[in-house]
Amino acid sequence: MQLFSIRGVHIDGIVACVPGKKIDNEASLREMYGDEARLIIESTGIEARYQAAPGTSSSDLCIACAKDLMKGTGAKLEEIGGVIFITFTPDFLMPFNAALVQERLGLSQEIPAFDISLACSGYAYGLYVAAMFARASGKKVLLLDGDIQSAYLSGYDKSTVPVLSDGGSATMISPDGTDTEWTFSFYTDGSGKEALTIPAGGSAAPVNADDLEYQTFSDGSKRRNVDIKMDGFAVFKFVAMDVSKWLIRFMDAVNENADTLNYFIPHQPNIYMIKKLAKKLGFSWEKTWHSGEAVGNAGSASLPTTISLCAGSLLHETDKISKVLVSGFGAGLSASAGIITLDSTAYYKFFQYKGVEAKGQ
Repeated sequence: MQLFSIRGVHIDGIVACVPGKKIDNEASLREMYGDEARLIIESTGIEARYQAAPGTSSSDLCIACAKDLMKGTGAKLEEIGGVIFITFTPDFLMPFNAALVQERLGLSQEIPAFDISLACSGYAYGLYVAAMFARASGKKVLLLDGDIQSAYLSGYDKSTVPVLSDGGSATMISPDGTDTEWTFSFYTDGSGKEALTIPAGGSAAPVNADDLEYQTFSDGSKRRNVDIKMDGFAVFKFVAMDVSKWLIRFMDAVNENADTLNYFIPHQPNIYMIKKLAKKLGFSWEKTWHSGEAVGNAGSASLPTTISLCAGSLLHETDKISKVLVSGFGAGLSASAGIITLDSTAYYKFFQYKGVEAKGQ
């Protein structure tokens, strides 16, 4: 197992948002499942999801979060030394989202700005990369993480509709003079790539007319090749078997466990899955942060969303600094994990995005 450690950084704040349209999951699933809709809700634990209006992009959500974060932390434009954007649903295939952020926020042109194309496991990757840039540059780094999954979602797909949601976030990482250490590890199994994928649209399979036609599957779902395709059982098996064992090895490697860590903060594929994972890792449900029941699975942004929702009510009850395990897992197949610190005095906020800002504002 490879371990990646970095010292002397902290999180100034985390802001997350969901788009304006809230979907009552049980009501929306009745058209698809009939009287069994309630059983689906009970199996996933997801009561509500959020969907962006047409034309709302991943950068729209994340820039709104970044503006609030900079105001809330008092950060100045000249203090920002880099922008990292985690997304698999960029505004355009070209240019990359981080360039749009640089322009719309009015940041310096002489900073590193780039995207990382990851889905469920992206946030911990972003934290590590942002921490390295902050430590090396001596400046604050904006880590943005968000996806408009609904843009690639079939409304007739029984595997994805009940769980997937849209969301965005912004995290500010700063260098400091402390000896606080963060440690990360990463896991990749490309042999499971078919478990969660979008079949058409890349250079290996450019979109053609047939890819825009709906196909009907054995469970009654209908989906196009340009929509997200998910084998829910394969993803569950990956998390229950591979990821759980890997996370236990990770904690053992850094001499941590559920007793020495304050909290476990996982990606939110569904509530049932993370309950099972937390139990395997030895974390009580009280020490496991969760938001999926309220906002659905917003991809890798579900992790900063969970922090922004839970930090205000939970961190003040403990010591000023909490040591937590964060982990994301899913498409790739891929997993990431980090043992980081959260400060109860940092800025945390969650809000509902009401509309598209004027581009360039």
